[in-house]
Amino acid sequence: MKIINNISSNHNIAIQNILYSADQLILISPFLTEDFDEFIHDVSIIGIKKVTLITTLKNNSPELFSKANTVYSFCIACMLNNILHEIRIDNLLHGKLYIALKNDVPVAGIITSANFTVRGLTVNHEWGIEIYDPIILQNIVNDIYNVSSDPLSQKELDAIVKEIDDFLLVNPQVKEIKPVLDVTQYIKKKLGLNMSSNNFDIGVRYFLKPIGSAEEPFDEKRVFDPGIIEMRFSRRRPNSVRKGDVLICYGVGTTKLLGYFKVISDPYFDDSNSQRWPWKVETQNLSPTYGLTWVTKSNTLNHVKNIYGDDKILTYVGGKSFGALQFGADKVQLNDDFAKFLIELIDK
Repeated sequence: MKIINNISSNHNIAIQNILYSADQLILISPFLTEDFDEFIHDVSIIGIKKVTLITTLKNNSPELFSKANTVYSFCIACMLNNILHEIRIDNLLHGKLYIALKNDVPVAGIITSANFTVRGLTVNHEWGIEIYDPIILQNIVNDIYNVSSDPLSQKELDAIVKEIDDFLLVNPQVKEIKPVLDVTQYIKKKLGLNMSSNNFDIGVRYFLKPIGSAEEPFDEKRVFDPGIIEMRFSRRRPNSVRKGDVLICYGVGTTKLLGYFKVISDPYFDDSNSQRWPWKVETQNLSPTYGLTWVTKSNTLNHVKNIYGDDKILTYVGGKSFGALQFGADKVQLNDDFAKFLIELIDK
């Protein structure tokens, strides 16, 4: 193991040094330079024959404007230097790794805080470690391939770049604000977005939310119609709940699941009807059929927990119970696997 930094040397040199005994590079970084020309030219001289780029491509992000240049520059530079290339997407990516391979076998790698940008590789005070254990490196490669998309085709990449460029032509002044720009529409299947009957963005968070209170239990005669529904929270602003997240709701008293709802607004304050629950978000009912018949189902919290498994993790922080809700919390973030289990149960 060797420590590297941008003080006594820099990451750009360190990355090139591990490539002298390799013929492939896997470059993993959420943030990227817009100009790959010099780097790709340099590694082609070293003898690199293939570069795999794994990065993020998030809808409605201002970063998309630079990513369009990045994708174009990367592809063109690889083609001009006769280097095979592929791009994979992982929208939960935060780590930065650079892995050298010889004949498809990892031979060296760098795990670091440094993004693949000019400042990240040479200027910022970044530290990382070089490792040479092929088993550890292969496990890393297996993990990142399991959670990232399949390689994007050139047709898909062209469509994504065109979508971004066309948006800028119509909206030339939006680079500094959050755009309304859906680029994953071209690669939903490769991103695994076809869960159940609804598509959710990568990175969506799932919350279990009670409706009602001990003093006013949820009315068993109440049903949820299709359309927009307001959900209320306590006096503390629900900062962790954002647009695109999913609320899986249950009725206080019955503890039965009521359905699941996609958040479509930012939280806003309204104490006109409730001093106890003044914060609200608007949601879209994603289970309208179930919402009309929830009372006939046996999906209480204890029942679904028993079906899922008493020893399994239920919450985002690793909890195996809903203790926070028993002490008055207005929501609890769920483990993704358990949330998807509940959604599939409701859809069925």
